[in-house]
Amino acid sequence: MHEGQDDGGPAEWRSVMIDLSDSSLADLVELTGQDDSALARALRRVTGDGRSGEPIAGFNSAL
Repeated sequence: MHEGQDDGGPAEWRSVMIDLSDSSLADLVELTGQDDSALARALRRVTGDGRSGEPIAGFNSAL
């Protein structure tokens, strides 16, 4: 919930947008390492290094 949003309505969810346009695919893969974030999973799918049975939820959002 954002500060000041206490009117009893549902909490608003927002995602963080990050400009990665100056980063190469190799740099991003190296930075994410083996973590389990949506970005790391998406990068593994793009590079063909996906794990067997790895969920694809968040793939489009991460890209």
